[in-house]
Amino acid sequence: MRTLDDVRAAAAAQWGGEGLPKWRTAFTTNGSEGPTGIVPVCHDPEHEEADGSVYECCPDPAIEVESAELAEYMVALLNTDLPGGGA
Repeated sequence: MRTLDDVRAAAAAQWGGEGLPKWRTAFTTNGSEGPTGIVPVCHDPEHEEADGSVYECCPDPAIEVESAELAEYMVALLNTDLPGGGA
């Protein structure tokens, strides 16, 4: 079994070798009452991180988790791996 450091390095390499992306919650299902998906933060300076929209310029993957609470939890977990805890 690979260690957490091994899978972090593999994920960063898959992302392009520039470290892990910061994640945000997003509206990945039309008509949902809350953001029930997760996506990496868009690098476009016109898009605010708090904007739950997903645009064509936003990086992949967009992952539907079917629950706003689970989406928030997943984002918190994924951003924990970032320097400074993703803050």
